[in-house]
Amino acid sequence: MYWRLLLSTLGIIFVSEMGDKTQITTLLLAGANPAYIWWVALGSASALICASFLEVIIGSQVVARYLKPATISLVSGVIFMILGTLLLLGVIGDFQL
Repeated sequence: MYWRLLLSTLGIIFVSEMGDKTQITTLLLAGANPAYIWWVALGSASALICASFLEVIIGSQVVARYLKPATISLVSGVIFMILGTLLLLGVIGDFQL
């Protein structure tokens, strides 16, 4: 049962992180320091682990304490829909139909 949670989390985060500013920054740092790509990779992975750890702690100790899972799901869905609509309308981002 825990493997399913682990793998679904890995898949969702992997896909959502691809091509974001963190990945582009890591790519540029590795390109600027080709002799030290392992150090760049280690630094990038460590930063992602630390940030994710903080998010998990805050989510489990603060958010989950005050909000039910159904409420979190509803709020995140509504925020996703609002951001998608704003993106399509051209209010945010640089998206062209």
